[in-house]
Amino acid sequence: MANHTYCIELLEGDHEYLLSLSKNRTIQAGIVERAKILLLKESGKSDKSVAEGLCIDVNTVRRCVQKYLEGGTDAALYDRQRKGRPAEISPDAAAWIINLACQRPAGLGYAQELWTIASLHKHIKDHACEAGFPRLETVSKTRVQQILKRQEIKPFKIKYYCEKRDPDFEIKMHDVLTVYKQVEMQFDETGDIIVPDDYKLTITVSYDEKPGIQAIANTSDDRRPTDETGEVYRDYEYKRLGTVSLLAGIDLLTGEAIPLVSETHKSSDFVRFLKILDLKYPAQDTIRIILDNHSAHTSKETRAFLATKPEWRFEFVFTPKHGSWLNMIEGFFSKMTRQMLRGIRVKSKQELIDRIYKYFEEINADPVVYHWRYKMDEIQL
Repeated sequence: MANHTYCIELLEGDHEYLLSLSKNRTIQAGIVERAKILLLKESGKSDKSVAEGLCIDVNTVRRCVQKYLEGGTDAALYDRQRKGRPAEISPDAAAWIINLACQRPAGLGYAQELWTIASLHKHIKDHACEAGFPRLETVSKTRVQQILKRQEIKPFKIKYYCEKRDPDFEIKMHDVLTVYKQVEMQFDETGDIIVPDDYKLTITVSYDEKPGIQAIANTSDDRRPTDETGEVYRDYEYKRLGTVSLLAGIDLLTGEAIPLVSETHKSSDFVRFLKILDLKYPAQDTIRIILDNHSAHTSKETRAFLATKPEWRFEFVFTPKHGSWLNMIEGFFSKMTRQMLRGIRVKSKQELIDRIYKYFEEINADPVVYHWRYKMDEIQL
């Protein structure tokens, strides 16, 4: 340090910490002064110019820098003999910060659901003294972030998951996968369906509903792409014309998609769909349906219809609660949303219905046989 025109390199996070202290009017003037010394020395100012700028003795500058180089930020800012002020953020103080971050802000009297770094930082500073951690009254946002990052705590983010609330989840999943395995065994090596000698087939239909499909009309016509624009231009305003429900199934042997568009989503609609299947397939076949536990599927009206048919005609295989992803038609609905429903505009509800049926006609012109792969190697028949 013979050459007094030199700069020091601050440790990661210290610049922001010192900058916040240098602008703080509620802490001791000596701490603010030392924070400014370190910031000025970081920029390469000479000891003399720093001392003159702050109206202090040059030896004060040198002592502050020496303490920082030997012991870090806290050693430079705080006098070692000061009782009650730890040299560093103690493990207990860091644990208190982590504990706060893991709590729900609303539970501490705030309106917000999640912390932001700014709100957590403010709460820490406001309550540090009463919690017995006065050092944290001057902690920086950067230091708080470092403590959280070290423990991989991200209280400002939400990661969604699906709770398995069905106690029989694994059993029901196994039942569904067993059905898929049985479907695979109905094909020969060339991919053709194996027809039994008695011509009695088990038809497996992956079924679900897509309610609330909105019929939306433009208030003015779209402007089609041109050489100048290259995009579809659409007025922000629109008109709601109502909704329709789609009941649909996929024949897992042929890939054919079977639709029913309805104004409602009731047991009577489900029974209508069952009647469509009943008329579609030969009387000797068993129609096995993979579906969820919607009340319409087990209603009194549904049971009354099933009672009019032979016991073996319809077989229901229910997916577990929150296990809709096991039903292959979910992938079909996702594809339909991307290909056809995304951004759709119609002039009437009937036009929406007609276009949905048209989509199924286009799909069935070149049907795709769906094959399930997940965990199939675990299923033994």
